Amino acid sequence: MLLQARDEDGRPMSDRQVRDEVVTLIFTGSETVALTLSYAWYLLAQHPEVQAGLADELGEVLGGRTPTLEDLPKLTYTEKIIKEALRLYPPVWAFVREAVRPVEIGGYTLPAKTTLVLSQWVVHRDTRFYEQPHEFRPERWTEEFEKQLPKFAYFPFGGGQRTCIGASFAKMETTLVLAAMAQRLHLSLAPGFKLELLPSITLQPKRGISVVLARRSGHR
Repeated sequence: MLLQARDEDGRPMSDRQVRDEVVTLIFTGSETVALTLSYAWYLLAQHPEVQAGLADELGEVLGGRTPTLEDLPKLTYTEKIIKEALRLYPPVWAFVREAVRPVEIGGYTLPAKTTLVLSQWVVHRDTRFYEQPHEFRPERWTEEFEKQLPKFAYFPFGGGQRTCIGASFAKMETTLVLAAMAQRLHLSLAPGFKLELLPSITLQPKRGISVVLARRSGHR
């Protein structure tokens, strides 16, 4: 599709642009999803009560079968776990923007070409918006809580005109993959494992996340 695409003048993409588009698709559609799931499991492994609640929902909704798109509206607790993992460990932990003209923000006058860093990591852990912000609490994500949350107090996929185009797909994908894995597997952290973070373009676990896998009873 990229090779066949044409702009308004009928010209195709250059080889460099095609390459850049493919890299972007792989980066945004694979790495960030993998990181979200990795941090979700890291958190679940430390909170057996949440993992048990997840197992209860999956047993009730799925009964052992593979989750499908039609199951999403019923996987409410699973979705809350993903939201909370994205809050605490956003794969994209900061955005950079440049002021195209002088602007005043919060009483500060910023000249043109000022570089602004907007960090999800910082905002998502702000006590003005979240009670016990460093705690993993999926149950906080009630409809009432989300309605009173100020705009951009939670922005794992950015915001405004440059909101991630794949946000809805990513939330669907991570919820379904987590559901499919969790009803078959139980994860615990490997003895002695300590998470070290490497904040590069994405928020990476510096040495990976070491876990011990166990099959849940009744699953091969």
